[in-house]
Amino acid sequence: MMAMLEEKRKQLHDLINAAPSEKLSELEKLIRITLIPEEKPTEEEKKIIEQAEKEFINGETYSFEEVFGNE
Repeated sequence: MMAMLEEKRKQLHDLINAAPSEKLSELEKLIRITLIPEEKPTEEEKKIIEQAEKEFINGETYSFEEVFGNE
């Protein structure tokens, strides 16, 4: 298992080293994005999402003004 991880790490280093200099900034951004931990929804958020999915399936829609008023 450890050898496999080290091989994968070497492959990634090789890819980075092979990247053109002008692409390094973009590559860095992509790598940093993947390091951001994902947040899991709370139980309340899950209920809200489920309700929204049901409304969507039933064809219920709301205008921007109905949701946010005249902001």
